Amino acid sequence: MVRDNIIWMKEFLKESNKNIINNIKNNKIPLIEKKQLNSYLEFLKEKNIKVITYFDDEYPEKLKRIYNPPVMLYIKGNSELLKRESIGIVGSRKCTSYGKNITLSFSEILSKEYVIVSGMAYGIDSYAHKGAIKNGTVAVLGSGVDIPYPVSNANLYYEILNNNGCIVSEYAPGTPAQPFRFPERNRIIVGLSKSIIVVEAAKRSGSLITARLAAESGIDVYAVPGDINKKSSEGTNNLIYNGATPIVSEKHLKDLFNIKQNKNIKLKSPIDIKIVSAITNGYNSFEKIIYYTNENPSIILQRLTILTMEDLIIETNGIYYYKGG
Repeated sequence: MVRDNIIWMKEFLKESNKNIINNIKNNKIPLIEKKQLNSYLEFLKEKNIKVITYFDDEYPEKLKRIYNPPVMLYIKGNSELLKRESIGIVGSRKCTSYGKNITLSFSEILSKEYVIVSGMAYGIDSYAHKGAIKNGTVAVLGSGVDIPYPVSNANLYYEILNNNGCIVSEYAPGTPAQPFRFPERNRIIVGLSKSIIVVEAAKRSGSLITARLAAESGIDVYAVPGDINKKSSEGTNNLIYNGATPIVSEKHLKDLFNIKQNKNIKLKSPIDIKIVSAITNGYNSFEKIIYYTNENPSIILQRLTILTMEDLIIETNGIYYYKGG
């Protein structure tokens, strides 16, 4: 059986992906210790871990376009998501509130039409999954599929599974996370995705590796522009300078990815209503809006970001204007 041969060569003989694929194509089949293999398969079954191999019908065809495609995928959860059209969202582990808010909003919007794929790391990756959680999201790990990493994201790991999402890894169960495994993990995020969106990335961010892998694989790269004075935006701004498509608003995002526009957007919360009231009554700078609303500045900043992305307000030289909705 081809599947058993692949598992044996990968996990017991430690052959490379390329060698295994060539061996199968050339009918070079190794001797298998059936008892040892069956014990491993039983172990996977007990852990509720599914295996998909390169030659299975379930294997995502889109993964085969990348360099060194994984010959095996270990999966927990809804493997059907791997066949659907997906968008990868990645970015800095040390994200700002600006990056967090944009990621949550963009992910929620896109997840209505696409599966959101990310790496479950701190920061942008986590918010990409959280924004899409209700619609099913795919997390690709740099550890065994049975090991939530980072540990602080254990709740997110189970939340993904409990909401019909999917956890994927090319590494055997029990494999610990190691720095060299994250770039390897990134190529799978790229392979599963129609496009890659980078939200906040420092000059040497791992997210830039993902963007480079995407460009080399002929996959569209998008980036969210940021403050030119902040290190957290150096990577994304450089991506745009070098040819990545900028996403400048929520409306622009919807246009780029053919998401139907909601022409009857209404203010979503009492705070939004207070903000708009402040602006329309002449309290139209950040400081004046805080004074008028008597709300926490961080909450006001978050809502101003969202209202701007929803194209309900605009900001020019520190002054906010209400466009209506």
